[in-house]
Amino acid sequence: MLLWLELPAGVDTLKLHADALRHRINTAPGPLFSVKDRYRNCLRMNCAMPWTAEVDAALKTVGDLAKKQL
Repeated sequence: MLLWLELPAGVDTLKLHADALRHRINTAPGPLFSVKDRYRNCLRMNCAMPWTAEVDAALKTVGDLAKKQL
């Protein structure tokens, strides 16, 4: 019921999480799942909800925010 995404090495998902929250989008940055500060460019996202225009727009926003880091 979730997706584990590995983004390009230049993306910091802790920063991406903070940026997404400003758009009222919540994500789970990869370092939350490591005791050794790994998975900095990974992201866990819930996918157990119906696909809606709002979900589609949120994913596009997250993608756009990630691209800005590259």
